Amino acid sequence: MQHEQQQPVLRRCSPWKKPLLVFLSLAALLCTSPSWLLAATPLGLWYAEGGAAQVEISQCEHTLCGRVVWLRSPLAGTGCPLQDQHNPDPALRRRSVLGLVVLQGLTPDDHLHGEWSGGTIYDPSNGKTYACRLRMDGDHRLQLRGYVGVPLLGRTTTWIRVGTEGPPCPSSSASQEEPQ
Repeated sequence: MQHEQQQPVLRRCSPWKKPLLVFLSLAALLCTSPSWLLAATPLGLWYAEGGAAQVEISQCEHTLCGRVVWLRSPLAGTGCPLQDQHNPDPALRRRSVLGLVVLQGLTPDDHLHGEWSGGTIYDPSNGKTYACRLRMDGDHRLQLRGYVGVPLLGRTTTWIRVGTEGPPCPSSSASQEEPQ
């Protein structure tokens, strides 16, 4: 009698199972990752000073820096580009505010999650440089505090991430009812 040898059956994953397995593995990893992996980041484009300027925050070596990339009013009263006219260094007073690095040296705060400190912010409207710290307020808002000496002696401003401003505000005429 002849014995038939049975070949082992090789099972293959169907072509869609591998990508699905990779996706599910990544999803599980993200769901169990420490919160710092999912934390909001200050990197990106921000409306500063109530929308008067846009500042791009980026990584500069091992710190964060920010430069002015857009101005609502880029021209001075003379019709010339707005210059850094209040700079304490007379040699720098003719440089354009557009492109100016105004934020630098911020590093993550070891003790406070979502905060950066140790940096400076330059205010071209008065030519002064202040110590600063930054705190994320959700994914699309940041609180930037400029101060002299200690944070108690300073001012906080809220910056909004460009592209996340929300729906347009209702006009004042549309919100008022017409008399009958």
